[in-house]
Amino acid sequence: MAKQIDWKKVLHNASAAGRSAILENYDQISRRKVVMRGVGGDLTLRIDEVSERAIHDSLKSDLGEGSFVFLSEELGEVKVRNGDSLPVVICDPLDGSQNAKVGIPFFSLSLCVIEPRKRRTFGNVSSGLVTSIKTEDEYFATKGGGAYRNGVRLAKRPKTPPRIETLLVETGDVDFLRDKLIKRLSLKLIYKMRILGSAALCYCLLADGTADGYVFAQPGGARTIDSPAGYLIAREAGCVFSDLSGNHRNVNEVEVGFDSRLDLIGASNAKTLAKLKKVVRIS
Repeated sequence: MAKQIDWKKVLHNASAAGRSAILENYDQISRRKVVMRGVGGDLTLRIDEVSERAIHDSLKSDLGEGSFVFLSEELGEVKVRNGDSLPVVICDPLDGSQNAKVGIPFFSLSLCVIEPRKRRTFGNVSSGLVTSIKTEDEYFATKGGGAYRNGVRLAKRPKTPPRIETLLVETGDVDFLRDKLIKRLSLKLIYKMRILGSAALCYCLLADGTADGYVFAQPGGARTIDSPAGYLIAREAGCVFSDLSGNHRNVNEVEVGFDSRLDLIGASNAKTLAKLKKVVRIS
C-alpha cells in the first residue's frame, strides 16, 4: 500500500522555506535583481530563484528525491523516472513579482498537488496552498475537504447583495483593461474595483469574503500555471467560476501548464457571477 502523504504539512513546510528565502533576500538591491528568463516567459528575479530553490529542497527533504514531479514557473518541469506514477507539485515561487520588485507589500507563493496518473487539469488539483509573504496569512484547501485561512474554515456566501461591494481585477495591460475588461462596468453594479497584483492572493480574497467578484484575464489569455492553488481554495469556499472567453464549457477540464491559457471570471455565488458576466466580456 502506498504511503499516505500529509500534503498540508508538506506544502506548509515548503511554503515556509520559500517565504523565508524571499525575506532573507528582500532588500533594495536583491529584490530588483534579474537573474534569467524563466520557462514561463517572465524575467526571473533573484527572489524568485531563491524561493523556488528553497521550496524544491524542502519538498525533496519531506518526500524524498525522485518521488515527485516538480513543475515550477522558473525551472519548468523537473522530470524524474516513472513520473507518470508520481504526484505532481505545481509551484509559483513568487506571484506578484512586480509588486515585490518595487516594494508593494502584496505578493505570495502558491503550491498545489495533482495525484499520480491524473490529467493535469484544474479539476484534478487535490491540495493547494497560498501564502501571503508579507502578512504570513496561509490559505489551504483539499478537494472535497473545504478551504481554510490560518486554520479557520471559510464559509460559503449564498446571499447576493444588490450590487457588488468589491471587484478584484488582475491584468497587467492598461489598454486591455480599459478597452475590454471594464468598458461596461458602472457604479450601479460595482461599488469599488481593485487591481492588486497577485492573482493567487486575489483568489484567496474572493474565497474569504474580502471580495465578491474576481476577473483574471490577459491579452491572449492568462497563464494557467498561476491559478490552480487559488482556484481550488476559492472553489472549496463555495465560489464559482466561468471561462470569460467562452472557449471552455467546464473550467475543471482545462489543462494546467505553460502552454495553456484561460481567462477566468469568478464570484462568491452563481447569481453574482451571472450579474458580472453580463457586463464583463472580452469577445
